[in-house]
Amino acid sequence: MRGFRHTSQGPAKLASRRGFLAGLREDVSGNVFMLSAAALLPLLAMIGSALDMSIVYMARGRLQNACDSGVLAGRQLMAGTAFGTAVEAEADRFFNFNFPDGANGASNIEFAVVQNNDDEAELLGEASATIPTILMKIFGYRTTDISVTCDAKKDFGHNDIVLVLDVTGSMAQKASGGGGPKIDRLRMGARGIYVALADVPNTTTRYGIVPYSHTVNVARSLSNNDFLRDQSYAGNWAYTYCDSNGYQIWNCQNLTADNRPNSGLSNSNTKYTYNVAEQRSGSRTVNVRNSTWATSNNVESSLTAFRTSGNGCIEERASIGSSTSPIRIQNTVTRDDVDLRSTSSTDTARQFGRYDPGVQRGQSQVGCPSEAQALRTYASESAFQTAINTSTANVTGGTYHDVGMLWGTRFISSTGFFTANNPSEIDNVPVNKHIVFMTDGLLDTGNRLYSAHGIEDYQDRTRGAGSQDDQHIARFAATCDVARSMGITIWVIALDVGATDDIEPCASSPNHFFISDGSDLEEVFARIGQGIGRLRLTQ
Repeated sequence: MRGFRHTSQGPAKLASRRGFLAGLREDVSGNVFMLSAAALLPLLAMIGSALDMSIVYMARGRLQNACDSGVLAGRQLMAGTAFGTAVEAEADRFFNFNFPDGANGASNIEFAVVQNNDDEAELLGEASATIPTILMKIFGYRTTDISVTCDAKKDFGHNDIVLVLDVTGSMAQKASGGGGPKIDRLRMGARGIYVALADVPNTTTRYGIVPYSHTVNVARSLSNNDFLRDQSYAGNWAYTYCDSNGYQIWNCQNLTADNRPNSGLSNSNTKYTYNVAEQRSGSRTVNVRNSTWATSNNVESSLTAFRTSGNGCIEERASIGSSTSPIRIQNTVTRDDVDLRSTSSTDTARQFGRYDPGVQRGQSQVGCPSEAQALRTYASESAFQTAINTSTANVTGGTYHDVGMLWGTRFISSTGFFTANNPSEIDNVPVNKHIVFMTDGLLDTGNRLYSAHGIEDYQDRTRGAGSQDDQHIARFAATCDVARSMGITIWVIALDVGATDDIEPCASSPNHFFISDGSDLEEVFARIGQGIGRLRLTQ
């Protein structure tokens, strides 16, 4: 019979086996390695998630910036509240520039921009992308999806915009960009600013128009008290005219003439002319009753006839604080020069002269541009277009930038000539003030051109260092400085101008300066309109 075989191992052998097992149980020399191996995977997951999350956060920040850039660019391009494919394309272009394909290894990049149905002045954007992981893919998380939203709008407030437009003789020449004379390009192009600002909700936009050449036509916008009653003009030729037999003279008379008489005997030897002398230098005083606009013997009615004639161009007054007899106009401009207005019919230090070629003497060229238009609203594009066409009808004369800019500033100031009509706020909402200055040429002051500064050769009214042109350039720059100090934003358009050093510094910044060949003038005006207002993100 087969059974179990009993084997006796003995006490010593059993004790040895028990000691080995106990030793094995108590031996911890390899535990650190085992514990480290066990902890490695959670640690790797923690480090990997931190690394990948930092990459995701960076990618999300970049995506947000791109989204913001896209909606801002799209909103900037919008004309008023008009939204279309061009706006979407501009938004896409800026988004793609800031978050191009492959940025941060991203895929499935999407961006969309729409107009807010509840507020058409606002654009809403949304962007998304898929970002690959680096370490977390070990644990099966190969990508992370990110998304952002963005929105932008333009706060227009209320706007006063004065267009200071060059209507000098050169504007009748053809534009280098084609399309006929530059004045026609201006008439068609100026509407761009109106279209860009049309139909903006809760906004009042007014336009003033100041056409300028060597003077401005502003009398209708002023009052009788703003003009001199007695005014000094350049004189004429004085001479002595006598009967003569070729040997003797008698019946002598002291006479004057517009043109220089010939000295000596007449062909028949019956008259003798001598003592021929020029009397220029503002020596001829003319009362308004003897002016081109005289009405019987009444001063006030004569002044009214001048102001309402449609040919109410002016001679600039003396700088405030300077001599008024003779008139002295400094190459500097102060806030008082912009704002101070005559307080009575006898306040001659603040009164302007009448531009009157009929009584002035010795001029080589004359001209009066069309009437300036004070700030007002226009109910339609056609009404605005009519005002532009009317204001640019007379194309004539030299180029006095300082005269145009000074009157543009006077027309828009809330503290000067038109205070009652130019509030700085409407219903507690600020009125933003802008001057758009457009010229097609360099300063052209012409020594014997009859301008707002008289006839420079004879009357020498403009003061300051350097040449006559230097004085007017300095005066123009000073006027721009004063306007900017008043919080007025200045936009400058150089139309077919070869050199822009004299006019470019007038602009509020390089972004407010534009060059045009005439072909893109409407686009330039539209861009200015789009730039008016405070563009901002709304979240």
